[in-house]
Amino acid sequence: MKLKLGVLLLASSAMIAPAAAQQQGQPNPNQAAAKAILQAADKAIGASNVRSYTVSATGWRAYPGQQYHLADLPRSDLKSFTRTVDYATKSAKSDYVRVQGNNPPRGGGAGFPVQGEQRVQELVNGNIAWNLNAQGEPARQAADVAGDRQLTLWTNPVGFIQAGLAASDAAASDRYFARQNRTVKVVAFTIKVCDGPQPQCTRRLTGEFNNDNMLERTITWLPDPVMGDKMYEVRWTDYRDVGGGVKFPFHTHAHMGDHPLIPGGHNYQDLRISDVKINVANAAQAVPDAVRNAPLPVQNRVVTTTLAPGVVLMGGGSHNSVAVEFKDYVVMIEGPLSNQRTNAVVAETKKMFPNKPIRYLVNTHNHFDHLGGVRGYVAEGATVITDDRNRTFYERVVLAPQSRTLSPDRLSTRPFAPTGPGQLQVQTFTDQYTLSDGNQSIELYHVEGLNHSDNMLIAYLPKQKILVSADLGAPPAAGSPAPANVSPNSIALYRNIQRLKLDVTTHAPIHGNPGAHAEFARVVGPAAARAPQQGGGGE
Repeated sequence: MKLKLGVLLLASSAMIAPAAAQQQGQPNPNQAAAKAILQAADKAIGASNVRSYTVSATGWRAYPGQQYHLADLPRSDLKSFTRTVDYATKSAKSDYVRVQGNNPPRGGGAGFPVQGEQRVQELVNGNIAWNLNAQGEPARQAADVAGDRQLTLWTNPVGFIQAGLAASDAAASDRYFARQNRTVKVVAFTIKVCDGPQPQCTRRLTGEFNNDNMLERTITWLPDPVMGDKMYEVRWTDYRDVGGGVKFPFHTHAHMGDHPLIPGGHNYQDLRISDVKINVANAAQAVPDAVRNAPLPVQNRVVTTTLAPGVVLMGGGSHNSVAVEFKDYVVMIEGPLSNQRTNAVVAETKKMFPNKPIRYLVNTHNHFDHLGGVRGYVAEGATVITDDRNRTFYERVVLAPQSRTLSPDRLSTRPFAPTGPGQLQVQTFTDQYTLSDGNQSIELYHVEGLNHSDNMLIAYLPKQKILVSADLGAPPAAGSPAPANVSPNSIALYRNIQRLKLDVTTHAPIHGNPGAHAEFARVVGPAAARAPQQGGGGE
């Protein structure tokens, strides 16, 4: 016992010594090492000489959270890519043109697969982010988007070195890569990306430097309602002189949302830079008055529409849900977007159907914008019903205990005890599944012939003849002319309705407004008769 006590006292003294040294004004050796590494890196690439820059590149970019199945992300080519950064104003603009190229049209994402050319303009200035549409009109983006965009100012070598030198908590360590038999120097620090106490305003950054003091890799984390603290990794290679004593990497490759369940990870972006201009004029991005004065986008506005007795569309935003009343409980079809959206929809559901718990949540497919609110329903006590292909990812990632420091939700702050009397979290099926209490019923069917997702389901209410679908199109307004191009997703839906012999009267899409099946069939039916047997991508 005396020996153990002596060892404990020695260990305690060893732990106390560094703190005592700092109290006496002596520098933390890890912080001193970080400063030395950053200073050497600054000397190597001339980061302190850069006030602004513009890069031009080509390459490709993926659609995070829109994978066809549990594999890599769908992507489209970047015909052109220009990015301008101004450090004094913490502003940036990315202006790029997407084309589909030879990339497989499997998966989802806004405007995917790309028809022709699609221009995207994304901007940030401090706490404010906005996009420009095809007409050049600005639209303000959510606060978390602004934080993520500002973070990217500091993930490239110039920004990382500048931010690290200014950080009070930068510290260094060594990291050995056994497969390469080499050691890199790792510098880590935190940085503020927005003004506020909320967790997502302070982000962690790490950078790996080689023996030539060149930054090879940066790693940070983004708040994600599905994955929690989602890793964002960028690799920097092919440094070249660009004038003014500055070196800049001409090849960058990024991953976003990697996980051991995903072989090869989620490749997010690859850019081959063709030109770099340092300290360019007029680099700062001024915030338009229309953006500055616009309210922040929120996801808690709920507008209800009764489709039939006991069947209510929960709209008011970009994504709908449908609440269906059973004798003793409620079934919610779709839990999209975020914990914020779920809390608002749950509150409205409790007003409409008091004293009835939400026992089941039907999830249409695995895309993150349709999956982001699922955790809130599980926290409420609901069991998730989804395609069997989703079971492993949902149980081991979406609903598993893991780091959610940037955006805590109800399930992370008030979790169920793993060995307690918790609910059955996930219930899956392959081709068909029915929920019924003898009066009300919901039939779930797997969608065949679809390139958007291999785990898509549709929900059919036979008593009301209502069909709920996601990302598969919506009926047009009565009597409106047929569009020039009918989405392959809508064609796939039409064919599945025919295959299953569903007697549909009304469509209740997750995107858009309810409408008559007769109008849907009028527009999509002829296109389905002409189209080959294949599916499509989409939202």
